[in-house]
Amino acid sequence: MSRTLDIAIYELEKRGVEFVDVLFTSISGRTHMLSIPVSEVEDAVKGGVGFDGSSVGFIGVEESDLLLKPDPSTLRVVEKNSPSGKPMAIMIGNIFRGESRYELDPRYILEKKLRELEDTISGAVYMIAPEIEFWLFIEKGDDVVFQDRASYMYPPPSDRGYDIRIQIARTLTEAGIKPVKIHHEVPPAKHEVDFQFSDALHTADNTIIYKYLVRRVAASKGLIASFMPKPFHGTYGAGMHTHQSLYNVRVGENLFHGSEIYGLSKIALYFIGGLLKYAKAITLATNPTVNSYKRLVPGWEAPVYISWARYNRSALIRVPMASSPRAKRIEYRATDGSTNPYLAYSAMLHSGLVGIKEKIEPPDPCEENVYAMSTREREEKGIEVLPSNLGEAIREALREPILEHAWGREAFEKYLEFKRKEWFEFSTTVHKWERDKYLEFF
Repeated sequence: MSRTLDIAIYELEKRGVEFVDVLFTSISGRTHMLSIPVSEVEDAVKGGVGFDGSSVGFIGVEESDLLLKPDPSTLRVVEKNSPSGKPMAIMIGNIFRGESRYELDPRYILEKKLRELEDTISGAVYMIAPEIEFWLFIEKGDDVVFQDRASYMYPPPSDRGYDIRIQIARTLTEAGIKPVKIHHEVPPAKHEVDFQFSDALHTADNTIIYKYLVRRVAASKGLIASFMPKPFHGTYGAGMHTHQSLYNVRVGENLFHGSEIYGLSKIALYFIGGLLKYAKAITLATNPTVNSYKRLVPGWEAPVYISWARYNRSALIRVPMASSPRAKRIEYRATDGSTNPYLAYSAMLHSGLVGIKEKIEPPDPCEENVYAMSTREREEKGIEVLPSNLGEAIREALREPILEHAWGREAFEKYLEFKRKEWFEFSTTVHKWERDKYLEFF
Protein backbone atom coordinates (compact mmCIF):
# COMPACT_ATOMS: atom_id res chain seq x y z
CA MET A 1 0.00 0.00 0.00
CA SER A 2 1.06 3.58 -0.57
CA ARG A 3 1.79 5.72 2.45
CA THR A 4 -1.32 7.82 1.75
CA LEU A 5 -3.51 4.72 1.58
CA ASP A 6 -1.87 3.31 4.71
CA ILE A 7 -2.64 6.49 6.62
CA ALA A 8 -6.23 6.57 5.34
CA ILE A 9 -6.97 3.00 6.40
CA TYR A 10 -5.33 3.55 9.81
CA GLU A 11 -7.47 6.68 10.33
CA LEU A 12 -10.66 4.89 9.31
CA GLU A 13 -10.03 1.97 11.64
CA LYS A 14 -8.93 4.18 14.54
CA ARG A 15 -12.08 6.33 14.27
CA GLY A 16 -14.40 3.34 14.10
CA VAL A 17 -15.78 4.14 10.64
CA GLU A 18 -17.83 1.42 8.98
CA PHE A 19 -18.44 2.87 5.52
CA VAL A 20 -16.84 5.45 3.24
CA ASP A 21 -19.03 7.69 1.05
CA VAL A 22 -17.22 8.21 -2.26
CA LEU A 23 -18.38 11.35 -4.10
CA PHE A 24 -17.88 12.21 -7.76
CA THR A 25 -19.46 14.52 -10.31
CA SER A 26 -20.76 13.73 -13.77
CA ILE A 27 -20.34 15.83 -16.88
CA SER A 28 -24.00 16.85 -16.50
CA GLY A 29 -23.00 18.65 -13.30
CA ARG A 30 -24.63 16.43 -10.71
CA THR A 31 -22.88 14.94 -7.69
CA HIS A 32 -23.18 11.18 -7.26
CA MET A 33 -22.12 8.84 -4.48
CA LEU A 34 -21.52 5.23 -3.64
CA SER A 35 -20.60 3.77 -0.27
CA ILE A 36 -18.08 1.05 0.41
CA PRO A 37 -17.22 -0.82 3.63
CA VAL A 38 -13.88 0.12 5.17
CA SER A 39 -12.71 -3.45 4.53
CA GLU A 40 -13.01 -2.79 0.78
CA VAL A 41 -11.18 0.54 0.67
CA GLU A 42 -7.76 -0.87 -0.25
CA ASP A 43 -9.16 -2.88 -3.17
CA ALA A 44 -11.26 0.09 -4.29
CA VAL A 45 -8.28 2.46 -4.31
CA LYS A 46 -6.09 -0.01 -6.20
CA GLY A 47 -8.54 -1.62 -8.58
CA GLY A 48 -11.62 0.60 -8.55
CA VAL A 49 -15.28 -0.09 -8.04
CA GLY A 50 -17.30 -0.71 -11.19
CA PHE A 51 -20.37 1.35 -11.96
CA ASP A 52 -22.74 1.99 -14.85
CA GLY A 53 -21.49 5.10 -16.59
CA SER A 54 -24.57 5.28 -18.82
CA SER A 55 -26.84 5.80 -15.80
CA VAL A 56 -25.07 9.06 -14.92
CA GLY A 57 -24.82 10.25 -18.51
CA PHE A 58 -21.14 9.59 -19.10
CA ILE A 59 -21.30 7.00 -21.82
CA GLY A 60 -23.59 4.87 -24.02
CA VAL A 61 -25.21 1.66 -22.75
CA GLU A 62 -23.24 -0.36 -25.27
CA GLU A 63 -19.95 0.48 -23.47
CA SER A 64 -21.05 1.66 -20.05
CA ASP A 65 -18.56 0.07 -17.61
CA LEU A 66 -16.46 2.60 -15.72
CA LEU A 67 -14.38 2.40 -12.55
CA LEU A 68 -14.44 4.69 -9.53
CA LYS A 69 -11.22 4.85 -7.53
CA PRO A 70 -11.35 6.73 -4.21
CA ASP A 71 -8.48 9.20 -3.78
CA PRO A 72 -7.16 8.47 -0.26
CA SER A 73 -5.56 11.92 -0.05
CA THR A 74 -9.08 13.41 0.03
CA LEU A 75 -10.25 11.44 3.08
CA ARG A 76 -12.36 13.42 5.57
CA VAL A 77 -13.69 11.87 8.77
CA VAL A 78 -16.45 13.40 10.86
CA GLU A 79 -17.03 11.78 14.23
CA LYS A 80 -17.97 14.20 16.99
CA ASN A 81 -20.16 16.42 14.76
CA SER A 82 -21.49 13.77 12.42
CA PRO A 83 -25.08 14.55 11.35
CA SER A 84 -25.82 10.80 11.25
CA GLY A 85 -24.76 10.31 14.87
CA LYS A 86 -22.15 7.74 13.76
CA PRO A 87 -18.59 8.29 12.52
CA MET A 88 -18.75 9.07 8.81
CA ALA A 89 -16.04 9.25 6.18
CA ILE A 90 -15.92 10.88 2.76
CA MET A 91 -13.53 10.55 -0.17
CA ILE A 92 -13.54 12.08 -3.62
CA GLY A 93 -13.33 9.52 -6.41
CA ASN A 94 -11.47 9.55 -9.71
CA ILE A 95 -13.12 7.91 -12.72
CA PHE A 96 -11.23 5.44 -14.86
CA ARG A 97 -11.96 3.61 -18.08
CA GLY A 98 -9.83 0.52 -17.86
CA GLU A 99 -6.37 1.57 -16.72
CA SER A 100 -6.65 5.18 -17.86
CA ARG A 101 -8.28 8.26 -16.36
CA TYR A 102 -11.60 8.95 -18.04
CA GLU A 103 -11.54 12.04 -20.26
CA LEU A 104 -15.06 13.11 -19.26
CA ASP A 105 -14.34 13.09 -15.52
CA PRO A 106 -14.70 16.78 -14.49
CA ARG A 107 -12.03 16.37 -11.82
CA TYR A 108 -9.57 15.09 -14.43
CA ILE A 109 -10.46 18.00 -16.73
CA LEU A 110 -9.47 20.45 -13.99
CA GLU A 111 -6.28 18.54 -13.19
CA LYS A 112 -5.17 18.78 -16.82
CA LYS A 113 -5.93 22.49 -16.92
CA LEU A 114 -3.85 23.04 -13.78
CA ARG A 115 -0.93 21.23 -15.42
CA GLU A 116 -1.27 23.59 -18.37
CA LEU A 117 -1.00 26.51 -15.95
CA GLU A 118 2.22 25.06 -14.54
CA ASP A 119 3.59 24.68 -18.09
CA THR A 120 2.65 28.31 -18.87
CA ILE A 121 3.93 29.91 -15.65
CA SER A 122 6.43 27.76 -13.79
CA GLY A 123 5.46 27.34 -10.13
CA ALA A 124 2.04 28.99 -10.54
CA VAL A 125 -0.93 27.71 -8.53
CA TYR A 126 -4.53 28.74 -9.20
CA MET A 127 -5.99 29.83 -5.84
CA ILE A 128 -9.74 29.85 -5.25
CA ALA A 129 -12.08 30.87 -2.43
CA PRO A 130 -15.82 30.57 -3.15
CA GLU A 131 -18.60 32.35 -1.26
CA ILE A 132 -21.21 29.60 -1.28
CA GLU A 133 -24.73 30.73 -0.40
CA PHE A 134 -27.53 28.30 0.42
CA TRP A 135 -31.16 28.23 1.47
CA LEU A 136 -32.83 26.48 4.40
CA PHE A 137 -36.42 25.46 3.75
CA ILE A 138 -39.21 23.80 5.68
CA GLU A 139 -41.13 21.20 3.69
CA LYS A 140 -44.84 22.02 3.53
CA GLY A 141 -46.98 19.60 1.56
CA ASP A 142 -45.66 19.46 -1.98
CA ASP A 143 -43.82 22.77 -1.59
CA VAL A 144 -41.30 24.49 0.68
CA VAL A 145 -41.41 27.68 2.76
CA PHE A 146 -38.65 29.89 4.14
CA GLN A 147 -37.16 28.68 7.41
CA ASP A 148 -37.04 32.27 8.72
CA ARG A 149 -37.73 35.90 7.75
CA ALA A 150 -34.42 37.41 8.83
CA SER A 151 -32.15 39.58 6.67
CA TYR A 152 -28.49 40.52 6.32
CA MET A 153 -26.45 39.65 9.42
CA TYR A 154 -29.53 39.62 11.67
CA PRO A 155 -28.90 37.98 15.06
CA PRO A 156 -31.09 35.35 16.73
CA PRO A 157 -33.95 34.91 17.48
CA SER A 158 -35.12 36.44 14.16
CA ASP A 159 -32.28 34.50 12.54
CA ARG A 160 -33.54 30.97 13.12
CA GLY A 161 -30.68 29.42 11.20
CA TYR A 162 -27.94 30.45 13.64
CA ASP A 163 -27.68 27.14 15.50
CA ILE A 164 -27.75 25.16 12.25
CA ARG A 165 -25.01 27.32 10.70
CA ILE A 166 -22.84 26.77 13.77
CA GLN A 167 -23.46 23.02 13.54
CA ILE A 168 -22.54 23.16 9.85
CA ALA A 169 -19.35 25.08 10.71
CA ARG A 170 -18.39 22.52 13.35
CA THR A 171 -19.00 19.65 10.95
CA LEU A 172 -16.98 21.33 8.20
CA THR A 173 -14.14 22.06 10.62
CA GLU A 174 -13.94 18.42 11.66
CA ALA A 175 -13.92 17.49 7.97
CA GLY A 176 -10.87 19.72 7.44
CA ILE A 177 -12.78 22.57 5.76
CA LYS A 178 -12.00 25.67 7.82
CA PRO A 179 -14.82 28.26 8.00
CA VAL A 180 -13.76 31.92 7.94
CA LYS A 181 -17.10 33.79 7.88
CA ILE A 182 -20.57 32.68 8.98
CA HIS A 183 -23.72 34.79 8.69
CA HIS A 184 -27.31 35.22 7.52
CA GLU A 185 -27.65 36.75 4.06
CA VAL A 186 -30.04 39.46 2.80
CA PRO A 187 -33.19 37.49 1.89
CA PRO A 188 -35.13 35.22 4.25
CA ALA A 189 -33.64 31.78 4.87
CA LYS A 190 -30.43 32.43 2.89
CA HIS A 191 -27.15 31.67 4.62
CA GLU A 192 -23.42 31.84 3.98
CA VAL A 193 -20.58 29.83 5.51
CA ASP A 194 -17.35 30.76 3.72
CA PHE A 195 -14.27 28.59 3.98
CA GLN A 196 -10.55 29.19 3.63
CA PHE A 197 -8.98 29.60 0.19
CA SER A 198 -6.78 26.89 -1.31
CA ASP A 199 -5.57 25.63 -4.67
CA ALA A 200 -8.34 25.08 -7.23
CA LEU A 201 -8.43 21.26 -7.07
CA HIS A 202 -8.52 21.22 -3.28
CA THR A 203 -11.19 23.94 -3.28
CA ALA A 204 -13.33 22.10 -5.84
CA ASP A 205 -13.13 18.93 -3.72
CA ASN A 206 -14.02 20.98 -0.65
CA THR A 207 -17.00 22.49 -2.47
CA ILE A 208 -18.43 19.06 -3.28
CA ILE A 209 -17.90 17.87 0.31
CA TYR A 210 -19.26 21.16 1.68
CA LYS A 211 -22.54 20.84 -0.22
CA TYR A 212 -22.90 17.21 0.80
CA LEU A 213 -22.38 17.99 4.50
CA VAL A 214 -24.61 21.08 4.48
CA ARG A 215 -27.44 18.98 3.10
CA ARG A 216 -26.81 16.20 5.60
CA VAL A 217 -26.76 18.57 8.60
CA ALA A 218 -29.93 20.33 7.42
CA ALA A 219 -31.73 17.02 6.89
CA SER A 220 -30.76 15.89 10.41
CA LYS A 221 -32.65 18.98 11.67
CA GLY A 222 -35.71 18.29 9.52
CA LEU A 223 -34.85 20.98 6.95
CA ILE A 224 -34.01 21.05 3.25
CA ALA A 225 -30.79 22.80 2.23
CA SER A 226 -30.68 24.01 -1.35
CA PHE A 227 -28.08 25.70 -3.54
CA MET A 228 -30.69 26.59 -6.18
CA PRO A 229 -29.87 30.02 -7.63
CA LYS A 230 -33.42 31.49 -7.51
CA PRO A 231 -36.11 29.35 -5.84
CA PHE A 232 -38.64 32.19 -5.50
CA HIS A 233 -39.62 35.21 -7.56
CA GLY A 234 -39.17 38.74 -6.22
CA THR A 235 -36.18 38.21 -3.96
CA TYR A 236 -32.41 37.92 -4.14
CA GLY A 237 -30.82 34.79 -5.56
CA ALA A 238 -28.02 32.63 -4.20
CA GLY A 239 -24.60 32.90 -5.80
CA MET A 240 -21.15 31.44 -5.47
CA HIS A 241 -18.84 34.44 -5.94
CA THR A 242 -15.43 33.08 -6.84
CA HIS A 243 -12.33 34.84 -5.47
CA GLN A 244 -9.22 33.87 -7.40
CA SER A 245 -5.56 34.61 -7.90
CA LEU A 246 -2.37 33.04 -9.18
CA TYR A 247 0.35 32.30 -6.64
CA ASN A 248 3.93 31.28 -7.33
CA VAL A 249 4.72 28.72 -4.64
CA ARG A 250 8.40 28.51 -5.60
CA VAL A 251 9.15 32.12 -4.72
CA GLY A 252 6.21 32.79 -2.37
CA GLU A 253 4.75 35.54 -4.56
CA ASN A 254 1.17 36.49 -5.37
CA LEU A 255 1.27 36.99 -9.13
CA PHE A 256 -1.81 39.22 -9.01
CA HIS A 257 -0.17 41.80 -6.76
CA GLY A 258 1.63 44.62 -8.53
CA SER A 259 1.92 48.32 -9.26
CA GLU A 260 -0.78 48.71 -11.91
CA ILE A 261 -4.31 50.02 -11.32
CA TYR A 262 -5.87 48.94 -7.99
CA GLY A 263 -2.54 47.40 -6.98
CA LEU A 264 -2.79 44.66 -9.60
CA SER A 265 -0.04 43.18 -11.73
CA LYS A 266 0.06 43.01 -15.52
CA ILE A 267 -0.65 39.28 -15.23
CA ALA A 268 -3.79 40.03 -13.23
CA LEU A 269 -4.97 42.60 -15.76
CA TYR A 270 -4.45 40.18 -18.65
CA PHE A 271 -6.29 37.50 -16.67
CA ILE A 272 -9.22 39.91 -16.19
CA GLY A 273 -9.07 40.76 -19.88
CA GLY A 274 -9.46 37.09 -20.80
CA LEU A 275 -12.32 36.57 -18.36
CA LEU A 276 -14.21 39.58 -19.68
CA LYS A 277 -13.61 38.71 -23.32
CA TYR A 278 -14.97 35.19 -22.90
CA ALA A 279 -17.55 35.88 -20.17
CA LYS A 280 -20.54 35.24 -22.45
CA ALA A 281 -19.19 31.90 -23.64
CA ILE A 282 -18.20 30.55 -20.21
CA THR A 283 -21.57 31.47 -18.67
CA LEU A 284 -22.78 28.03 -19.74
CA ALA A 285 -20.27 26.65 -17.21
CA THR A 286 -20.60 29.20 -14.41
CA ASN A 287 -24.41 29.37 -14.67
CA PRO A 288 -25.42 25.99 -16.03
CA THR A 289 -29.16 25.66 -15.33
CA VAL A 290 -32.40 27.19 -16.54
CA ASN A 291 -32.88 28.59 -13.05
CA SER A 292 -29.45 30.29 -13.08
CA TYR A 293 -30.81 33.00 -15.36
CA LYS A 294 -33.68 33.85 -13.02
CA ARG A 295 -30.90 35.14 -10.72
CA LEU A 296 -29.01 37.01 -13.43
CA VAL A 297 -31.41 39.94 -13.70
CA PRO A 298 -30.72 43.64 -13.00
CA GLY A 299 -31.46 45.09 -9.59
CA TRP A 300 -30.80 42.13 -7.34
CA GLU A 301 -27.01 42.48 -6.89
CA ALA A 302 -26.32 39.69 -9.37
CA PRO A 303 -23.93 40.66 -12.17
CA VAL A 304 -25.50 41.05 -15.59
CA TYR A 305 -23.18 43.53 -17.28
CA ILE A 306 -19.68 42.59 -18.45
CA SER A 307 -17.54 45.12 -16.65
CA TRP A 308 -15.03 45.30 -13.83
CA ALA A 309 -14.36 47.63 -10.93
CA ARG A 310 -12.92 47.92 -7.46
CA TYR A 311 -15.91 48.46 -5.17
CA ASN A 312 -18.83 48.36 -7.59
CA ARG A 313 -21.06 45.37 -6.86
CA SER A 314 -22.93 45.77 -10.15
CA ALA A 315 -19.77 44.68 -12.00
CA LEU A 316 -19.06 41.14 -13.14
CA ILE A 317 -15.51 41.27 -11.76
CA ARG A 318 -14.55 43.11 -8.61
CA VAL A 319 -11.16 43.78 -7.00
CA PRO A 320 -11.87 43.46 -3.26
CA MET A 321 -9.85 45.25 -0.63
CA ALA A 322 -6.82 43.17 0.37
CA SER A 323 -5.20 43.19 3.80
CA SER A 324 -1.80 42.25 2.34
CA PRO A 325 -0.08 41.54 -1.01
CA ARG A 326 -0.76 37.85 -0.41
CA ALA A 327 -4.52 38.55 -0.31
CA LYS A 328 -4.70 40.51 -3.58
CA ARG A 329 -7.31 38.82 -5.77
CA ILE A 330 -10.23 39.28 -8.12
CA GLU A 331 -13.84 38.22 -7.54
CA TYR A 332 -15.90 36.70 -10.36
CA ARG A 333 -19.50 37.34 -9.29
CA ALA A 334 -21.64 35.45 -11.82
CA THR A 335 -21.02 31.90 -10.61
CA ASP A 336 -23.84 30.19 -8.71
CA GLY A 337 -24.20 27.09 -6.56
CA SER A 338 -25.63 24.91 -9.33
CA THR A 339 -22.30 24.90 -11.14
CA ASN A 340 -19.90 21.99 -11.25
CA PRO A 341 -16.81 23.57 -9.62
CA TYR A 342 -14.33 21.44 -11.56
CA LEU A 343 -15.79 22.57 -14.88
CA ALA A 344 -16.34 26.20 -13.86
CA TYR A 345 -12.81 26.61 -12.48
CA SER A 346 -11.39 25.01 -15.63
CA ALA A 347 -13.35 27.45 -17.79
CA MET A 348 -12.33 30.53 -15.80
CA LEU A 349 -8.69 29.48 -15.63
CA HIS A 350 -8.55 28.76 -19.34
CA SER A 351 -10.07 32.16 -20.17
CA GLY A 352 -7.56 33.86 -17.88
CA LEU A 353 -4.64 31.94 -19.37
CA VAL A 354 -5.69 32.95 -22.89
CA GLY A 355 -5.75 36.53 -21.61
CA ILE A 356 -2.21 36.16 -20.27
CA LYS A 357 -0.85 34.43 -23.37
CA GLU A 358 -2.45 36.92 -25.77
CA LYS A 359 -1.92 39.94 -23.46
CA ILE A 360 -5.57 40.93 -23.57
CA GLU A 361 -5.96 44.32 -21.93
CA PRO A 362 -9.22 44.82 -20.04
CA PRO A 363 -11.37 47.86 -20.78
CA ASP A 364 -11.34 50.77 -18.36
CA PRO A 365 -12.94 49.86 -15.02
CA CYS A 366 -16.41 51.21 -14.33
CA GLU A 367 -17.19 52.40 -10.81
CA GLU A 368 -20.65 53.70 -11.72
CA ASN A 369 -23.83 51.76 -10.96
CA VAL A 370 -24.27 49.95 -14.27
CA TYR A 371 -27.86 49.01 -13.37
CA ALA A 372 -28.76 52.72 -13.39
CA MET A 373 -27.25 53.40 -16.84
CA SER A 374 -29.34 53.68 -19.96
CA THR A 375 -28.76 51.28 -22.83
CA ARG A 376 -27.04 54.05 -24.77
CA GLU A 377 -24.70 54.85 -21.85
CA ARG A 378 -23.70 51.21 -21.58
CA GLU A 379 -23.13 50.97 -25.32
CA GLU A 380 -20.96 54.07 -25.27
CA LYS A 381 -18.80 52.47 -22.59
CA GLY A 382 -18.70 49.15 -24.47
CA ILE A 383 -20.42 47.27 -21.64
CA GLU A 384 -22.07 44.13 -22.97
CA VAL A 385 -24.61 41.86 -21.28
CA LEU A 386 -24.36 38.23 -20.14
CA PRO A 387 -26.76 35.72 -21.72
CA SER A 388 -30.29 36.13 -20.38
CA ASN A 389 -31.29 32.47 -20.54
CA LEU A 390 -29.83 29.02 -21.03
CA GLY A 391 -30.62 29.03 -24.75
CA GLU A 392 -28.56 32.20 -25.26
CA ALA A 393 -25.73 30.73 -23.18
CA ILE A 394 -25.68 27.65 -25.41
CA ARG A 395 -25.49 29.85 -28.52
CA GLU A 396 -22.63 31.90 -27.05
CA ALA A 397 -20.70 28.73 -26.15
CA LEU A 398 -21.07 27.53 -29.73
CA ARG A 399 -20.17 30.91 -31.24
CA GLU A 400 -16.95 31.20 -29.20
CA PRO A 401 -15.51 27.70 -28.53
CA ILE A 402 -13.61 28.58 -25.35
CA LEU A 403 -15.28 25.76 -23.37
CA GLU A 404 -14.37 23.24 -26.04
CA HIS A 405 -10.75 24.38 -25.75
CA ALA A 406 -10.90 24.33 -21.94
CA TRP A 407 -12.44 20.87 -21.54
CA GLY A 408 -11.74 19.06 -24.81
CA ARG A 409 -14.15 18.38 -27.66
CA GLU A 410 -15.67 15.15 -26.31
CA ALA A 411 -16.42 16.60 -22.87
CA PHE A 412 -17.84 19.80 -24.34
CA GLU A 413 -20.13 17.98 -26.75
CA LYS A 414 -21.43 15.67 -24.02
CA TYR A 415 -22.05 18.63 -21.72
CA LEU A 416 -23.78 20.48 -24.55
CA GLU A 417 -26.03 17.47 -25.12
CA PHE A 418 -27.31 17.72 -21.53
CA LYS A 419 -27.78 21.48 -21.68
CA ARG A 420 -29.69 21.36 -24.97
CA LYS A 421 -31.99 18.69 -23.55
CA GLU A 422 -32.58 20.77 -20.41
CA TRP A 423 -33.39 23.89 -22.43
CA PHE A 424 -35.73 21.96 -24.74
CA GLU A 425 -37.59 20.46 -21.79
CA PHE A 426 -38.05 23.87 -20.18
CA SER A 427 -38.98 25.62 -23.42
CA THR A 428 -41.68 23.07 -24.31
CA THR A 429 -43.19 22.78 -20.82
CA VAL A 430 -46.37 24.75 -20.21
CA HIS A 431 -46.12 26.51 -16.85
CA LYS A 432 -48.83 27.67 -14.47
CA TRP A 433 -47.81 31.28 -15.14
CA GLU A 434 -48.84 30.83 -18.77
CA ARG A 435 -52.28 29.49 -17.85
CA ASP A 436 -52.80 32.30 -15.36
CA LYS A 437 -51.72 34.87 -17.96
CA TYR A 438 -53.41 33.62 -21.11
CA LEU A 439 -56.08 30.99 -20.46
CA GLU A 440 -59.10 33.34 -20.43
CA PHE A 441 -57.75 36.10 -22.68
CA PHE A 442 -57.51 34.45 -26.10
